[in-house]
Amino acid sequence: MALDMSRLSKTGDEKNEFCLELLDLLKKRGFAKVRNHGIADEDIYALFDWTRRYFNLPLDVKMKMKHPPQANPNRGYSYVGQENLANISGYEKGLGPGNTRDIKESVDFGAADDDLVHNVWIPEEDLPGFRTFMESFYEKAFKTELQIISALAIALGIDESHLRSVHSRAENEFRILHYPSIPASELRDGTATRIAEHTDFGTITLLFQDSVGGLQIEDQTELGTFRDVEASNPTDIVLNIGDSLQRLTNDTFKAACHRVTYPPSVDKDGDEIIPERYSIAYFGKPNRNASLLPLKQFVTEATPCRYEDVTAWEWNNRRIAKLF
Repeated sequence: MALDMSRLSKTGDEKNEFCLELLDLLKKRGFAKVRNHGIADEDIYALFDWTRRYFNLPLDVKMKMKHPPQANPNRGYSYVGQENLANISGYEKGLGPGNTRDIKESVDFGAADDDLVHNVWIPEEDLPGFRTFMESFYEKAFKTELQIISALAIALGIDESHLRSVHSRAENEFRILHYPSIPASELRDGTATRIAEHTDFGTITLLFQDSVGGLQIEDQTELGTFRDVEASNPTDIVLNIGDSLQRLTNDTFKAACHRVTYPPSVDKDGDEIIPERYSIAYFGKPNRNASLLPLKQFVTEATPCRYEDVTAWEWNNRRIAKLF
């Protein structure tokens, strides 16, 4: 069931109830779904259409905007096998380098006016309108991100304007993903997955998913147990918390570990083909120069400070360095 985000524009009890319900879901289930979030349905359907059109291009065309071999700058096209999420989250489970692989391809973008890390694009004639649409959608997602930041600040009882100011520069990342169709048997021995379990680096992730399914998020009330996230309405946004907000709130709530594996409808022991899947993730992050030292409201004698003072950019680079 998705929360009705239009309640955030109300006043009084209705607005506060939405904020508290959102916080409660994120704490207990690790994720929340929202609808009526301000991004038009037709824009989301168009987002999936452009994503499919891009990934259906020949490999040599997609490689015109290839991701560099190193982690940074995190921009452009990553072919199947280039990035491996288990490298940052799987060591303790024996899933580190060489032991598992992610079967996916992706493209990373940032803000069009980012003065530090520039986007890379295929030539306009290869997919006319692709760049214009993606840049426009990024701006719409940023506006929605700030609304969610406000809701979380209200629910947490912290200064809304301060938390928004920490995210004011839109120094975020936007990723389109394609999971090719594969035999179910390819995931059976645990050496391959669609995306290995991991947490996100930033504050809040906005995820758009198609109807195929396969996303699982760790239940925050029963750690170690992963729950399927129903793939119902593609215009709903799935929200989850990232590492940066966990640090800022001094573990008031945790970044939810999540992964992509078999869709619920697929027999894990059978010979059927897992259909291809598309999803799009917008990673809302603090400004690069923002400190991730826990906010003073969350540091008490009973809950001493658990984290050192690092900038969001330093933290991002620590995490991402192991990916490629």
